[in-house]
This record gives sequence, C-alpha cells and structure tokens, in this order.
Amino acid sequence: MIQLYRVVGFLLLMASTASLVSLLALLVNQLREPFFILSLIISLGLGVTGTAIYYRKTDDKDWVLGLLFLIGLAVALLLGGLIQWVTQ
Repeated sequence: MIQLYRVVGFLLLMASTASLVSLLALLVNQLREPFFILSLIISLGLGVTGTAIYYRKTDDKDWVLGLLFLIGLAVALLLGGLIQWVTQ
C-alpha cells in the first residue's frame, strides 16, 4: 500500500510540474515553443521506455508495475501540461 502512495505522490508531483511549466510558457511567449518541443521529447522518451519494458518482460509481474507507472506518468504530463496549452 505504501508503494501505491509513493506512485500517486510522484504522479501528482509530475502533473503539477507540467502545469507550472506550461503556465510559464503561457506567461512568457518566448518559452512556449521550447517547452512544447521539450514535452514532445519527453513523450517520445516515455513511449520508447514503455516499449522496451514491454518487450523485455519476464515471468514475474514487475514489468507490469513499471509499465503502469510510465503510462501514469505520460497521462499526468499530458493532462497537467496540455490543459494549460489549450486554455490560451
């Protein structure tokens, strides 16, 4: 149960960081394009990491937790960041 709280806390931290970065991008127009490119690079990295975890899966279920963690991280970045991008 404590591991669930750690994962949820980390996802909330990432989502709030993504919201802060996207809010900064809205306030400072010069930062908008670099932050958007950075979020695209992070999303590609998460996709590649998730694919590598999936194809290196073993008989134990540790790979499922890692894959779910990456999916949650990607969703947190998407929801935390893109909501601010859309509300221009």
